[in-house]
Amino acid sequence: MKYSLIVPVAADKPEYNETLPYVFGLDEEGVVICIRAIMGMDTSCFDNIYFTILRKHDAKYCLSEMLQMQFGRLGLSQAKVVVLDAPTSSQPETIYQTIRKEHIEGAIFIKDSDCYFTCEPRPQNGVAIYPLEELSMVDPRNKSYVAVDDMFYVTNIIEKRVVSRYFNAGGYCFESSDEFCRYYERLHNLGHLYLSHIIYAMLLDKREFRPIRVKEYKDWGTMHLYKMDLINLYK
Repeated sequence: MKYSLIVPVAADKPEYNETLPYVFGLDEEGVVICIRAIMGMDTSCFDNIYFTILRKHDAKYCLSEMLQMQFGRLGLSQAKVVVLDAPTSSQPETIYQTIRKEHIEGAIFIKDSDCYFTCEPRPQNGVAIYPLEELSMVDPRNKSYVAVDDMFYVTNIIEKRVVSRYFNAGGYCFESSDEFCRYYERLHNLGHLYLSHIIYAMLLDKREFRPIRVKEYKDWGTMHLYKMDLINLYK
């Protein structure tokens, strides 16, 4: 079965018109942050790796060339850049358009670009989880939370409400890209959509999801917001 990794990096914010999105910056080893985000996993298990970006950011910051150079440097021969012409309404729509544009089949693992963790990515329905109490700095209002039963199955996932000690760590796996697309098409008119909404709808239809217990979690998104708050405070 085909297994693809998708990294959506197509968020559109007003400040990105003047400033490079921080996930395209370099870490201390000179690796682009959104690429570092996937390096805690065994990338050789994926047939293809897709980084989805916006055309206007690509034109302004030459992102395709930068990412391609990094792919070569890091030996990510199966990685490619997908360029969307216009911003999407949500992360699920970005994933949906990537699947349709690239004719992706089989299982997909979706990885957020603003965090890091280690795990074994298996091609089955799953949600990456990490215990809230093991974080030294976190804004619990910015997370989705995952309830897990005694048999280690996901029973619930919900945005911005602490229903469990586990929060979603920024990784989602769907064993069928076609099924993901069917659920997106069913739900996309319901307002702003999160991946948790799609997973919840699948749980209601008795689809099984396993929690993916990750290690070495780093929340760059929260750290970036904290730094920006400090900068704005002392302006």
